[in-house]
Amino acid sequence: MKNLLFISIITFFLQSCGPFIGTVGMVSLGAAAKEKGLATSINDNLIKTKISNLIFKLDKNLISNTRIFVNNGSVLITGKVKNPNDKIEFTKVAWTVRGVNEVNNEIQITDTSLIKNVARDVASMGEIRARIMQDKGINSLNYSIDVVNDKVYLSGVASSKEEMLLVKNHASSARFVKEVYNYIILNDDER
Repeated sequence: MKNLLFISIITFFLQSCGPFIGTVGMVSLGAAAKEKGLATSINDNLIKTKISNLIFKLDKNLISNTRIFVNNGSVLITGKVKNPNDKIEFTKVAWTVRGVNEVNNEIQITDTSLIKNVARDVASMGEIRARIMQDKGINSLNYSIDVVNDKVYLSGVASSKEEMLLVKNHASSARFVKEVYNYIILNDDER
């Protein structure tokens, strides 16, 4: 019990120091720990925090239009950047962090983002989240959803293949969605 309290305090301290853009708070740690286990959840949060800090130090403007997800050491980066070199930097930085087993860089390069696209992406994300939350066969807390230019990026930990397929089907059936990229892993996956 003392070790759990110590780890929680250290994690909270690390997350509250400095500009940790996009880090997940302790509340979500408990939800993720249900499927992944506490040690894996803490490790994933530390990896995400380190990547976020390194990108922030490189260029604080890069982090604002991107999202970083980590599941069992597998990193998924989504969002938009203007310069192709910035996308490459995300991948290089992510691989420098200890504990990273895989990097999926799905950042899109764009000079401008039309308001119409942003509105459609927000509408699609809301529709997918609502469907997943209403589905009794899905633990919605175990999934991250990002929509960029009508493309959905799913990540998280599924308790079964059936649950993963339910999530993917909900994403595929959203109104404006053109493509779905599935980075969900199964609870028994050995990655």
